[in-house]
Amino acid sequence: MSDLQISLLGIGAIVVAGVFAFNRFQERKFRRIADAHFKSNHDDVLLDENAIQEKHSLHIDEIVPMEDEWRIEPKFESPEPVFKHPSEEPVWSSAPAIEPMHEAEPVVTAPVEPKPAAPHHKETAKVPVVDESIAYVATLQAGETIITEDIALLLQQFSALGKPVHWTGLRNQTGVWEEIDPVRPGEYEKIQVSLQLADRKGHVSEAQLDLFCDGIQNIAADLQAFMDCPEKQPALQRAIELDDFCAEVDVLIGLNVLSHNGETLPATKVRAQAEAAGMKLQPDGTFHLMNDDGISLYSLSNHDDILFTAENIKHMTTHGVTFLFDVPRAPGGIHTFNSMVTLAKQVAHTLNGDLVDDNRNKLDEKSIATIKQQLSNIYVKMDARHISAGSQRALSLFS
Repeated sequence: MSDLQISLLGIGAIVVAGVFAFNRFQERKFRRIADAHFKSNHDDVLLDENAIQEKHSLHIDEIVPMEDEWRIEPKFESPEPVFKHPSEEPVWSSAPAIEPMHEAEPVVTAPVEPKPAAPHHKETAKVPVVDESIAYVATLQAGETIITEDIALLLQQFSALGKPVHWTGLRNQTGVWEEIDPVRPGEYEKIQVSLQLADRKGHVSEAQLDLFCDGIQNIAADLQAFMDCPEKQPALQRAIELDDFCAEVDVLIGLNVLSHNGETLPATKVRAQAEAAGMKLQPDGTFHLMNDDGISLYSLSNHDDILFTAENIKHMTTHGVTFLFDVPRAPGGIHTFNSMVTLAKQVAHTLNGDLVDDNRNKLDEKSIATIKQQLSNIYVKMDARHISAGSQRALSLFS
């Protein structure tokens, strides 16, 4: 071994020894600091066997805390009912009773109106938006929550049935029935699917009802839900009866204002008369008088084949106009019909036209009185079936 190698080994040994000595010095230094800060005179019961045995020999009954040593339990006074009136529900006060320190003169204060307790959602659940008198209703209830995403595609499944289908759900969070919107997230405990039994196209057929029930059964299988479908034959019989009644009262009354001897009338004057009466031109090419709920009371259309538009009405002419009164859909009854008759007479006078029926027979006061009597008979029949003209039920059936 050369002198250089021996020198390097010696230097390395000296460096290692120096590092070891420095580490020992640092270890002693930090131990002294730790003992000075964390040293305790108490015995460690986890290491002392005698302390462990003594600890385990104690019974629970022997551990008695000193009074007020651990904590003070909160005490609640029994609430006392505060009655506003004998006929009303009591409003319970949760404020604890406070004993006065000394007697004081009574203070007269104005009576405070008690705030009613916030109603619980489950107790105030609304009735589902389903009219069982005109619909066949199936119910789905799953063991787990039904979310909108699970049924979004199923909502479109019944579009080919040819009859209106409505979906309503009982929301988990609120306990309230609501109409299900496929694009709005929702979580439901229960779902109702209703098939309308009749409309202006006729009553639901046995084949349509079978397809509906089969679809509900498939949905229940997909969702692993409990399905409740009523008997189909009573529903079919009810659909036929409902359709027969609707056909009996489904009347559309038309009043025509026609020009003399085939002359033409300026459409701008028609628009002026209609707008002065509060009517507005709608996308269907006719003027409508709407009520505050957006329901059409009656309409005014071109007697010719051309529809009114905002552009062509500026320069077009017509041989006449037609007022239409959809009896079962128009709210207001005879009053609404009288309003239409008055406007039709004004338009006939302004345009120098004739007020006639569909057979071009002039309508005099006697003819109009006959129409009113027929209307009264229809309204009596509709009210007897709890299908008032212009009601939501009537709007659904006569659509």
